[in-house]
Amino acid sequence: MTEPIPPHGQQRPPQVGDTRFDQRKTAPPGFGPPPQAFGPPPDAPEGGGPAAPGPRRRRKALAIGLGLLLVAGVGTGGWLLWGRGNDPAPKPKKNTVQAVDAKLDWMAPVPDADKDKADRIARPWFAKDVIVMPTRTAVTAYDSATGKPRWTLPVPGIACTSSPRSDQGVAVVVYGKAEFECNLVMAVDLERGRALWNKELTDSKGRKDSHANANISFSEGAVTLTEVLEPRVYETRTGERRKSFDFGCAEQGTVVGRSEQLTVAQCQIFDRYFVMSVDPKTGVEKWTWKVLDGLKVQNVLSVNPAVLTVAREHDTDASDLVVLDDKGRLKQLISISSGPYDLDDCKPRQYDSCRRAVVDGNTLFLPTRHDKGPGNAVAAIDLDTGKPRWTSEFGADRTHRPVAMQDGRLLVYQEATREESGKLLSVDPANGTPQVLMKLPQESAEREANLARNGDVYFRDGRLYLVTNYGMTDSSLMMVFH
Repeated sequence: MTEPIPPHGQQRPPQVGDTRFDQRKTAPPGFGPPPQAFGPPPDAPEGGGPAAPGPRRRRKALAIGLGLLLVAGVGTGGWLLWGRGNDPAPKPKKNTVQAVDAKLDWMAPVPDADKDKADRIARPWFAKDVIVMPTRTAVTAYDSATGKPRWTLPVPGIACTSSPRSDQGVAVVVYGKAEFECNLVMAVDLERGRALWNKELTDSKGRKDSHANANISFSEGAVTLTEVLEPRVYETRTGERRKSFDFGCAEQGTVVGRSEQLTVAQCQIFDRYFVMSVDPKTGVEKWTWKVLDGLKVQNVLSVNPAVLTVAREHDTDASDLVVLDDKGRLKQLISISSGPYDLDDCKPRQYDSCRRAVVDGNTLFLPTRHDKGPGNAVAAIDLDTGKPRWTSEFGADRTHRPVAMQDGRLLVYQEATREESGKLLSVDPANGTPQVLMKLPQESAEREANLARNGDVYFRDGRLYLVTNYGMTDSSLMMVFH
């Protein structure tokens, strides 16, 4: 039977979660053995909605949730593994992949205003039959089939950051009138190529600051920008200011996937971080997980299931993967600090920035590093057990990266070299067996290799997009194959 929650202001008994993560040498008494640090097996190859409830109700809900966590040890970071038990490994899928000798449909050059700027280029947005690229000075839509610009919307200043995703044909750009100001926001209609609204980023007291690293998320017809000051929430299409949900703590950022929402918050009163599963319509927490002492959340790889990367307090590199069950309880803590996994594209505390991690059901697919030789591998990690399912170099000493899931199979891009063109592989998620889905043309292999080295890969509606993610590395903004 669970102990009663001590009244506010009374001292509570010591809890398992009071032990710092870096001080926990062994499992707490009465708990099972600690999860093993993840590493390849010996024989593996190397490689917002309506107005939120009032503050009193919100704080009460969080306090009750935290009290339950603190007393019962749920989500406190004990070594106990929670969940439904191990799901069986997926069965191999019958091969129905038809290989295609793809052709280069079109290329787009880096805009003149961005050629000499060593800036990270933002993630593109897709809307109907266009791909939309935000750069420092403009937002431009390209016809997916021909590459011809459909429209260009100038940014009334210098763009600093933009929403990693769009919602209902709308995306957001944060910009400033001068370099590094980043105190204005513009909503863009991706179908018509016009600005829906512009706002100055100030809080309820009129304070403003640079928001170059703002976390931007869409949910229930609203866009939320979160960074240092209180969150700013606007109606997506009108720009009307909404009241933000009151979590009783400082919201650090939110990631929304389908109808699920994860919010990272910092509570000064507890001097620690929390991760909450939130109903996007009402802002009510479904569950709250107390982040282990000594750790901070770096990124959200998946909302459902909840998969996070965390780092030790004074480090910038991720040290562990955290997997939570559907009640917000710690299911797996997987060490990656000494592992071979490549999470370099994940920007710390930009919670929706990991472009090369793919989660499907109870499996996480990650690329490995190039520590030994020019090639790398892709690893499949079972999120129920924390152990690897397989690691594969796909028979080639080349760079590989997960792209997306399609028809129950994992798409993996095999990077081009100067001598050989790239391929898009369709991989059986059960055992890592690859089949060639698209073989890219040899004639453009050298240009493809240059662009892919500092680029990202997207697959939409039968087309493969290679998009640069950093200025001054290549004259091409993107290449599109079909």
